[in-house]
Amino acid sequence: MKTDEVKIQIKGPEGKLETQLIKGHLDVGIIVCHPHPQYGGTMAFPVIRMLYKAFGNLGHPSIRFNFRGVGNSEGISGNGEGEREDLISVCKFLLNGEFGIRRILIIGYSFGATIGASVSGEFDEIIGYVAISYPFSFIPQFISHAQIKKPKFFIIGDRDDFTTLDVFQKEYKQMPEPKDIKIFPGVDHFWSGSENILTETIIDWFKHNFK
Repeated sequence: MKTDEVKIQIKGPEGKLETQLIKGHLDVGIIVCHPHPQYGGTMAFPVIRMLYKAFGNLGHPSIRFNFRGVGNSEGISGNGEGEREDLISVCKFLLNGEFGIRRILIIGYSFGATIGASVSGEFDEIIGYVAISYPFSFIPQFISHAQIKKPKFFIIGDRDDFTTLDVFQKEYKQMPEPKDIKIFPGVDHFWSGSENILTETIIDWFKHNFK
């Protein structure tokens, strides 16, 4: 399916944010948030790119963007707090009425899961979030922001080397309902070669929860 994809620049708190948008006809917009910039994370990451394109192909307006200081996005690292502000700016952009978006689902991977989950309570229009390989042990300071009463999907590989399964499951238990969890056998933090099954799993969860 041919998608209507454009490159845009969103005004963020510290300057322009490099963004790619697939326009769509459905009213649920998808924002995909990339891994930690200081560890090479960008919106070009295979997991990010595949999710962004998959939801775009389904007809959802879909956005991927670089946090401040990454790629052509202006500014410098904000130690998490600044990146939360970046994501809030992206949410406001999607909800400005131009794209017919009434609701937003945030999908975050690793550091992006931390940021995405932490912002999901900031707007009524955000209907829930997907947290892939949330690094609970590595970045714990935003966990309380993620404890919202909206649909949540936590996904991890059982060979993740940033957060142990014990810690992941313990933190998951602290999350209020509604929530779901999926543990993939033989998968580490980087999901190399498992991007397709990960994407299919998230789309299935989305369709089940948001008909």
